[in-house]
Amino acid sequence: MSPSVKFPIEIRLVQLGLFCALATGSAAARQDEGVSASAIIREMNLARQNPALYATYVEELRPRYDSGSVVPPGGTKWRMKEGLSAIDEAVRFLRAAPPERSLTLSPGMCRAASDHCADQAGGRTGHGGSDRSTPSNRLSRYGIWTGLWGENIAYGKTTAREVVLTLIIDDGQPARPHRKNIFNPSFNFAGAASGPHSGYGNVCTIDFANSYIERAK
Repeated sequence: MSPSVKFPIEIRLVQLGLFCALATGSAAARQDEGVSASAIIREMNLARQNPALYATYVEELRPRYDSGSVVPPGGTKWRMKEGLSAIDEAVRFLRAAPPERSLTLSPGMCRAASDHCADQAGGRTGHGGSDRSTPSNRLSRYGIWTGLWGENIAYGKTTAREVVLTLIIDDGQPARPHRKNIFNPSFNFAGAASGPHSGYGNVCTIDFANSYIERAK
């Protein structure tokens, strides 16, 4: 087997308590149901390009922690499993992390994310679609991806800063898979979408890819 051949890595991640939205009017998720994809990706890019600065945002959560919960500025109450230790560990990671190049927002990847949000409106969770689609299947509907891809699914948060802070802290996930997606140096493109969810109020999907070529409409 040629060592130059790359294979997709399926990153199956679900974390309750996060939120994002789509920034293209052609997709199913509506703008007024949450923060835009552009806001989410801009916030992730801030963290990727200046992790030391982002460490200060995480550190600001310490005085907002009380009795097992934290409330980010302008955000919603988040019950933590690990408590302050997760916040402190995220700060240490960010202070040591090297800057990464920014992610490019992909309209096709946003549409793929939107499809999954619409599919989960009735209360479904997880990465598998009701049509048995996988994240890679959905990405392939709107473009051609190569190399690596990943997906985060999240529920319930209402601002871009809150989403990214929660993903980076990744409380309750010892391997910090959501954080790894955000800081993966192999990812160059991303898409996001949000929509209503009968169980959690909203659902967000964020997709990542090493390379993505938009399919002609």
